[in-house]
Amino acid sequence: MASLSVLCDAAEEKLSAEQKLLAERETAVAADREKLQAEKDAMMKAGITESDLLSINVGGQIFAVKRSTLLMAPEDSLLSLMFSGRWDESISRDAEGRMFLDMSPPVFSSILSYLRAMRLECPAKKRRSLPIDQMYEAELKAACLYYGLFPKPHMALQLKSREQQGLSIVDDEEGTTVRQTAGLFRAAFGTEVIETVATWKFSAVSISNGYMFAGTTAAADPSQNPYSSSSAFGWAGQGQVYLGGTNYPGLGGWVGWQAGDHAIFLLDIEASTLKMYHSRTQTLHTLALPVEKKQWRLHVNLYGQADVVKLATPTAEEEEAILVASRGFGVVCECDNNCSAGSGTRHAPHTEG
Repeated sequence: MASLSVLCDAAEEKLSAEQKLLAERETAVAADREKLQAEKDAMMKAGITESDLLSINVGGQIFAVKRSTLLMAPEDSLLSLMFSGRWDESISRDAEGRMFLDMSPPVFSSILSYLRAMRLECPAKKRRSLPIDQMYEAELKAACLYYGLFPKPHMALQLKSREQQGLSIVDDEEGTTVRQTAGLFRAAFGTEVIETVATWKFSAVSISNGYMFAGTTAAADPSQNPYSSSSAFGWAGQGQVYLGGTNYPGLGGWVGWQAGDHAIFLLDIEASTLKMYHSRTQTLHTLALPVEKKQWRLHVNLYGQADVVKLATPTAEEEEAILVASRGFGVVCECDNNCSAGSGTRHAPHTEG
C-alpha cells in the first residue's frame, strides 16, 4: 500500500508541474497576443498599410514597390518582418530618407520579380532558385538564404508500417526512429503525400547485414517487397540503386549503407528529382523521377531484426550542404541531350512508367 501511495503522490506532483507549465505557456501566449495587437494598433494609427508605396534605395538604384509585394515572402522570413511596418523606424535610410538596402540592384530586381510573380499565382511558388547573371549568382543565393525568401521545405516524417507486427515506429523531439523487431523485409512509408519540396535526414543506426533502403515511393500500400515496386526510387545496401523498382548496382558510384551513415534527402516534385547527399563519402547522388504527376511519399525498408534507422528534420547547415552540393558535384547526364532531368543527374536508361 505504501508503494501505491508513493506512486500516487509522484503522479500528482507530475500533473501539478505540467499544469503549472501549461498555465505559464498560456500566460506567455496571451502576452504575445496583446503585444502584437498593440503593434497593429500603432501601425494603423501611423497610417501603415499593405498598400503603401515604398521607395527603396538598393545599392544606389531607386525601386518603387508596394509593401504588399514584399510581404509575399514567407510570413516568418526576415524580408517579410523587415517590411511588415513594425520595424520601419529601424531600417537604414539614405540622405533623402528612403529605405536603404546594401545589395546589388540586379539581385534585388530578381527577388522583386519573383515576389511579383507570386502575387499573380504563377508557378513561381514552387521555385527554389532564381535566374540571374552568373556574376551575381553567389550574392543572390546568399540573399535568398539570409532573407528567408523560400518557404522551409515541408518534410512528411509521419510513417506507417506495411505490417502491424515486426516494425516499431517511435516519434520523439529528435525525430522518428524506425526499428525492426521481427521477421525480414519490413517497410515503412509516409502517411502524407509530398506536394512540392521536402528534405529529411536519414541515419543508419544499426544494420544487420548491410541491407536497407531509403528513398521514395508513389505507392500508398507497398507490396511485399516495396523497394521493387514500379514507383520505388532510392538507394539500398550493397551498392543497390533502385529506379522504378529495377536495381542498377553501383549506379553513380553508390557503394551502400554502413552503420553510422548519415544522408540528407531532397525531393523536388517540380524538378522531378530525388537527391541524396551522403556525408561519409561526401557525394551527391541524383535520380530522375517520372515527370507525370504521382503521389510521392517517404519510404524506408529494413531487412533484419535489430535494424534501426532514424529520420529527422535537417539542420540549416545540413540542408545547405545538399543545396550547395546540387550546384557543384553533379555529373553530366548519361542520356540524350533532351533529357528532362537536366545536367547533373544520374539515372538509368529511360523506360516506360
